[in-house]
Amino acid sequence: RAAKQRGRIICETASAMPLTLAEVRWFLLENGVEADKIDATWSKGRAALEDLAGTAGCSLRDEGAVRAAHVAALAKKEEEKRAATEASLTPLTEEERARFRLAFDHFDADGSGALDHAEFRKAMIDSGMMPLRSEVTGLFQEADVDGSGTVNFDEYCHFIQVYRAKQSWWERLMESAMDCLSPKPSYLTNPTLRFVRKMKHAGCTRSAIDAFVHNYEQLRSAASMMIPEDAIFPVDQLPALEDISVQPDRSLLQHTVMLKLNGGLGTGMGLEKAKSLLPISGDDTFLDLIAKQVLHMRHASGGSLAFLLMNSFSTSADSMALLKHNFPNLSNEGELPLEFLQNKAPKVSAADLSPASWPANPELEWCPPGHGDLYPAMEGSGTLDRLLREGYKYMFVSNSDNLGATMDLTLLTWFAQSGAPFAMEVAARTDSDKKGGHLARSAETGGLLLRESAQCPEEDEARFADVNRHRFFNTNNLWLDLEALQKKMRLGKGVMPLPVMSNKKTVDPRDKASAAVLQLETAMGAAIQCFGAEAKAILTPRSRFAPVKTTGDLLALKSDAYEVTPEHCVTLAPERKGVPPIIKLDGSYKFCDQLATLIPDGAPSLLRCTKLTVEGPFVIESGVVFQGEVKLINPSDQPRTVPAGVYKDATL
Repeated sequence: RAAKQRGRIICETASAMPLTLAEVRWFLLENGVEADKIDATWSKGRAALEDLAGTAGCSLRDEGAVRAAHVAALAKKEEEKRAATEASLTPLTEEERARFRLAFDHFDADGSGALDHAEFRKAMIDSGMMPLRSEVTGLFQEADVDGSGTVNFDEYCHFIQVYRAKQSWWERLMESAMDCLSPKPSYLTNPTLRFVRKMKHAGCTRSAIDAFVHNYEQLRSAASMMIPEDAIFPVDQLPALEDISVQPDRSLLQHTVMLKLNGGLGTGMGLEKAKSLLPISGDDTFLDLIAKQVLHMRHASGGSLAFLLMNSFSTSADSMALLKHNFPNLSNEGELPLEFLQNKAPKVSAADLSPASWPANPELEWCPPGHGDLYPAMEGSGTLDRLLREGYKYMFVSNSDNLGATMDLTLLTWFAQSGAPFAMEVAARTDSDKKGGHLARSAETGGLLLRESAQCPEEDEARFADVNRHRFFNTNNLWLDLEALQKKMRLGKGVMPLPVMSNKKTVDPRDKASAAVLQLETAMGAAIQCFGAEAKAILTPRSRFAPVKTTGDLLALKSDAYEVTPEHCVTLAPERKGVPPIIKLDGSYKFCDQLATLIPDGAPSLLRCTKLTVEGPFVIESGVVFQGEVKLINPSDQPRTVPAGVYKDATL
């Protein structure tokens, strides 16, 4: 009987789970009983052990306390073992940690920031560990310290350290040999994948990533991004809106969406909010007038006109708040929202074409990808598919700071009847348009293309600026057939193959001593060459182009050189005959608050002014009329006042 007790239990009680020797032994040891006494008393049975416990001031009858002591002892032993293991771990070097970060990000296929079971196994093998398939589950559970069902990067690094500590010298030698003999994985040698990982972890869509990769590969290819003069021909003739003879078809409006690009903050004018929130006419901002245009068109046509904004993360909240407050009835029919968001692109280090890094402010590692992002943003957000599902076929796109770009039924009808997949509105170039992109024909294909100033070689700049040679500029008012756009995007596997422009800047725009970076941008109008011979361009009057890029533009727009029509359009006054005044303000008026010091009582009359130049500090009083060419020159630091009166072809 005693022998059986020694092999099984030592306390015969009514308990379903009698105390074990290990539990009793740990309990007595914790209460100060010497191990020799426990061993000597063990064979004498329960009563003797009870007496021994009594000498230490405790009792075996409280089985819960006995078991708790055993559990605590085991936990203490495990903690001591863990601490000893931690102390023996070899810290990872910065180089190792950087490599494991690359591996972790590469195998984190869904960009979740953690590895699942399958991803974990691939990362282990890549890191030099060779677990059997049957071992992976146990190792995964060991690595998943917090029990979340996934392994984050810190857990992964710690697991590698523990795994290495358990290896024999022979296993470590074999893995080192395998690592030396194996070729380096692509994620260590292919710079494109570093951008892909960065964009995935930032939550960028597949379409945004694919578009950036297309642009980056153009940069890496060392192929020229320029369009030299000998590669193009001027465009001599185009159909003009005023010559079109079509019967406007109002029924097309129910299949049309009007889209405004609204992602710009207007930082070049000293703004930290959407440029479209600038007051233009009285208290009306750009966005107020746009909303009024849409509502007027809906009312006048007796039907619906879908309206969309392509906002950025910086402009969305303020813009949508204004529309919700001022125009609660602006919402679209069905479930079509009023906005979708543009993408962001990583800046590229000019030194080695790697992802730019700026730990002081990681947000500065990103930039807008240009308005050519329209296409991947529509694709990635699901907006393109949703529009087609809800029965929309045509889309009119323009900038939110161009209040002349309204929904024109004649243009819409012409575009629909033409069967073209894409059409660009152009206007006749004047001296004030020398820097804007112009229309041309490819010498290779004969098709239409857009050449921006950033794509013009230095030796061709004079011919680029020749408004008699290149007569038409892109207004950025575009018409698209959504079915044709979807087909083009699918053929390109989600990418519109636009030419890329590389703009050199500093990673921190306010710190000119910060690292040089390249910002890769595309223009949405450049898609005219992607649609081939079927793409069209049409000459439209200057009244459909009234953008604000500078405070000079803003001054002109606030003056009587422009007027607001009953349809809430801002157009050049008829007396201007389609030619805007040229406004040249010096750098002291670059920002909107600085412009306010120049015209505290409102804009002067510019109705008959051809050119206004302002150099130095001035205050223009109410009632000032400028005519012809006027110059205001003040070399001092003290502001000079321009009193009310008419100033014609004068220099003050």
